Amino acid sequence: MIYPLKKKILFRADGNTATGLGHLYRLFALVEMYKDDYNFVFLTKQDSVLSIIPSDYVVKTIPNNINLKEEPFWIGENFSSKEHIIIADGYQFESSYQKKIKELGFILVYIDDLAKSHMYADIVVNHSPHIKPEHFKLKKYTKLVLGTKYAMLRPLFNKAALTDRKIKVIKNVFVCFGGADMYDLSIRAAKALLNIDEIQEIHIVLGGAYKHREIFEVQSKNDKLKLYKNLNEESLCDLMKSCQLAIVPSSTIIYEICSIKMPILSGYYVENQKNIYTGLVVNDVIFEGGDFTNYSVLDFEEKIRLLLAKGDLKNRHIANQKALFDGKSKSRFLGLVNSLNISFRSANDKDVLLVYNWSNDELVRKNSYNSKPIKLEEHRIWFSNTIKDKNTLFFIVLVNDNPAGMVRYKINKRSSVISILVSKEYRGQKLAKEFLKKSSNEYFKNNKVPIFAYIKKENKASIKVFENAGYTYFKDENIQGSVSFVYKLEKQDVKR
Repeated sequence: MIYPLKKKILFRADGNTATGLGHLYRLFALVEMYKDDYNFVFLTKQDSVLSIIPSDYVVKTIPNNINLKEEPFWIGENFSSKEHIIIADGYQFESSYQKKIKELGFILVYIDDLAKSHMYADIVVNHSPHIKPEHFKLKKYTKLVLGTKYAMLRPLFNKAALTDRKIKVIKNVFVCFGGADMYDLSIRAAKALLNIDEIQEIHIVLGGAYKHREIFEVQSKNDKLKLYKNLNEESLCDLMKSCQLAIVPSSTIIYEICSIKMPILSGYYVENQKNIYTGLVVNDVIFEGGDFTNYSVLDFEEKIRLLLAKGDLKNRHIANQKALFDGKSKSRFLGLVNSLNISFRSANDKDVLLVYNWSNDELVRKNSYNSKPIKLEEHRIWFSNTIKDKNTLFFIVLVNDNPAGMVRYKINKRSSVISILVSKEYRGQKLAKEFLKKSSNEYFKNNKVPIFAYIKKENKASIKVFENAGYTYFKDENIQGSVSFVYKLEKQDVKR
């Protein structure tokens, strides 16, 4: 039996004037996705810009005198590897760091941009639409999670991604070049926009590490130019919605802009932006700005005027943005960590109402051979007999020690029959495959006979789940008037 243990998450990232703040902001988005389900600590170096970390976060700082080679040991001394999962975002967390974290017994999720290091993490996330599995070197156990389906968006932006939008006239422009804006592209874009009469308002968001001064002088003389700093999520989202054009690099913020949906002039000025930029160009999502490093005011003005002249591009780009960002990344990210934190216990008499409510769920009844609602008294009798049956293996599946579904094996002399249920609170996280794989490992510890699954032919989602869990098609069969597929799993087919 796999025994439950409640886990916490350590979110690990740094951000300052030298490195920028993007890694911090990305992990802020992930914190928002996980904080209702997991207790957490935000872990950062003492020289990070601590003022931008939300005040309700539990924060622990790593002393500046602890170097990167020493850091895994410091983490191991301060946090139990049995109780914590680490999610790390930063270029510095390369092969040797990941390897040491794994040797210390931690589960590690690594947020990657460059696909250069040999990966030792349990899960590697790269949300560029350009990156492919062949770009990586990794351990056999490492799971790759790639593409914009795993965009690290905060809640309001995920919500915005679900909506439609069309742009008719461009009057207001949103500009943001990150935490430090090392090349001061903000002032050059601002001057270019001020030269274009049809632009009525220019909204420039400056990062927490922005140190340049000229833009404030220009703003004091131009009512069209509005400056902002340290906006919270709601204010930033509302500001973006008030604009019809964005000028941003291909960094994390461009995904937020894509979720709002508008024409975008984008380029890159650091290495980690190139893959995102290339992917967005290939998917026809942005107006190409190329390398922003040496952009002049005139360069910006020429690109903006060209974009404004190509009115047909606006809504084509918006349609492609909607195709890449569907607003469901929270469920996917929850599924990633939850899949690492699955355990089982035997069903007992205290679970009778839990299983009753799960079993009477509308979708469960629809996919069952008997689709009629279950009566409570009948269920009590069935449940009592089932948990006492020596030939039934009845698991309650736990995710982070919380009941999330069930798997049941009815065992006969020559075979057994499996039933699986994922509670509605955990649907959309792609956990069913993990329920099947991990429970089959438990099953085959004490049983040798093969497992059969009976699935209605029209239930394509379940068919795909069983195939992904290693089951193979065995035969067709008519079950209670429903044409069904029978799938089979043998002990030798189980991958441990």
